[in-house]
Amino acid sequence: MTYGEVYERSCRLVNALLALGIRPQDRVATLGPNTPRSLEQIGGLALGGFVRVPLHYRNPAELQRFMLEHVGARALITDSHHYHALRDTLADLSTLEFVIVDDGGGPLRYEDMLGSVSGEDPEIAVRPQDMIHMTFTSGTTGRPKATVQTHRSWLAVTAENMIQLPPMTRDDRYLAASPLSHGGGSVLFALIARAVSNIVMPTYDPGQAAELIERHGVTVTVMAPTMVHRLIHDPAAARRDLSSVRVIFAIGAAISEQVIREVAGTFGDVLHLGYGQSEALPATILTPQEIRRGIDGEESLLRSSGRPVAGAAVKILDTADREVPAGELGEIAVDTPGNMKELWAEPQATAARFTSDGFIRTGDIGYVDDRGYLFVVGREGDEIVSAGTKVWPAELENAVASHPGVLEVAAVGFADSAAGQVPGAVVVLKDGHSASEEEIIAWCRERLPAPASPVRVVFQTDPLPKSPVGKMLRRAVQERYCAPARDAPSGDA
Repeated sequence: MTYGEVYERSCRLVNALLALGIRPQDRVATLGPNTPRSLEQIGGLALGGFVRVPLHYRNPAELQRFMLEHVGARALITDSHHYHALRDTLADLSTLEFVIVDDGGGPLRYEDMLGSVSGEDPEIAVRPQDMIHMTFTSGTTGRPKATVQTHRSWLAVTAENMIQLPPMTRDDRYLAASPLSHGGGSVLFALIARAVSNIVMPTYDPGQAAELIERHGVTVTVMAPTMVHRLIHDPAAARRDLSSVRVIFAIGAAISEQVIREVAGTFGDVLHLGYGQSEALPATILTPQEIRRGIDGEESLLRSSGRPVAGAAVKILDTADREVPAGELGEIAVDTPGNMKELWAEPQATAARFTSDGFIRTGDIGYVDDRGYLFVVGREGDEIVSAGTKVWPAELENAVASHPGVLEVAAVGFADSAAGQVPGAVVVLKDGHSASEEEIIAWCRERLPAPASPVRVVFQTDPLPKSPVGKMLRRAVQERYCAPARDAPSGDA
């Protein structure tokens, strides 16, 4: 498809929704894997002033129902597979008036709707403060919440992406490997602005991704770190020519020092590491040049999330919201081009996330060094408290991941009657590699201070659990292996 065709179909989508009685600022949900129609739906809903509510297709039916009901979505655009899977769950959902199936087989057929209306742009007036989309948080500590972005904030995010990534042209090829409903769509308007071609993968498979990179000469992609990890370790990918890639933008989760080095060995200096949240993005960037400095000897950079992007500011707060000096741990607070407007229908939760000067509390713990680099050590509540000393997961996981036989690792706190918890790790080994618990413990003792070194190591053959967008679910690992200790002593680090 050409951009002209995508534009015309986007206009048809706007006119089709208007014909149903959907009005600007009404919520329209989308559900399903990436398809070429994803671009016209993202563009069309923005063009018409509708509020896109992207749902992840791997979420369970009851969670999809909750999300639709919470935002009061009037319409859902999905595919026949997900429509039939959800039909009974959505049957009595009074807020949902229209279900549109984009490959046929539903109450309203997407192509029939688009074919029955004009392809002319209705030129809907859209104000900067109007909502453009709502993205749900991961909900790891309760029901997910819907973060609201406006046209103004998303224009700012787009501009920031055009600044922080290398200049793109119509000769570039973007592999949409991540869900366009989430991280993969965060750079989409920046790419559209430069007429970059889009190669759309329905779901991620590292071997297929490598084949598409080779076949189409892909130059840029966005992936979660776990996706990058799978790509560089996939046997099928190893046989492909990946030399066309000049940008891999890794976002959404921490990445280990070992994986950074492996990416450089496979692709060269192409990795850009970003930090942010759906509530606030982008916040920081670690550039390929800085990563190269880290590989060449300034190793601390490889554990950093970079420095603030041009339009952002980062500070570290204590429990009284006071900014702490460089090098001290605290909660990371950010003020970004993409600060959310609010958490939908959650005024108290919204107020709790903003500081008095407009920064957003991230819930992540970290520090900023005297050069301005941000270091994220863990999520608030993920710390392992052993005999009164706090051990943060990032440091332990980075050390274990540097072992040549380790594919994946999650740092957890094993229950201990004396210390409350002791630091440990759940490890998945690479195919064809072996390692013992004693070997991993000894390896870490050479690289970590004694309180942070693992006392226990458990091996599993299955991949570690991931969220629908590829984040490793450390708390799920913790719940599986580590029952809470009774009468655990308390203490402060």
